[in-house]
Amino acid sequence: MQIKTILFDFDGVVVDSESLHLRALGEVLTNHGISYPDHLLEKFVGKSDSSFYKYVIDNLNSSFELDYLLDQKNKIFEQIIHELQPIDGFLDFIDIVIRKNIPRAIVTSSSNETLKMVSEIFPFQNYFDIVVCEEDTTEHKPKPAPYLLGLERTGGEKETTLVIEDSVNGIKAGKAAGCIVFGLTTSLPREVLIEAGVDRVFDSYEEIREKIW
Repeated sequence: MQIKTILFDFDGVVVDSESLHLRALGEVLTNHGISYPDHLLEKFVGKSDSSFYKYVIDNLNSSFELDYLLDQKNKIFEQIIHELQPIDGFLDFIDIVIRKNIPRAIVTSSSNETLKMVSEIFPFQNYFDIVVCEEDTTEHKPKPAPYLLGLERTGGEKETTLVIEDSVNGIKAGKAAGCIVFGLTTSLPREVLIEAGVDRVFDSYEEIREKIW
């Protein structure tokens, strides 16, 4: 397999933060007496915080402003962010990517503010010069815009670019951009990733490494 560029999702792919984000998103609703279906948080894995709270305002409770809910979420996330760790195997994998001089980027639905908080715990910027975040595009995953911008900034060709994702929305975005998409089972069962259209599913970075090198 000829891979010349790699685009990494962030939460659940670089850092083990997906569960922390979902916890903070849900706590905001609970703290404000907003009931929500059990499956709602899982539905928004890979989407931006803004899209989640816009849904809440439009469908569950319109009493709160979007900016207020986002601010509350960030405050909770900041309190629990010390629990954050890199995804198992990521550091060894990215070390090989760097040694091979493969162009790479982070392509995430997270906001710039969230990334700044994470960088104080885990300095991911040491491994990536290019980061595409929520504010960089007007359309977000599952739309292809974030990955198309990642291709543009890295100079990658879609046919030889690998996207590594852990969410349904991210997989759909990567495929819509025309890239090869591998799914990691860090956040969702492999059956869900396969149904989303992923090219291959892996349980670890070691498995990915064995496949492409």
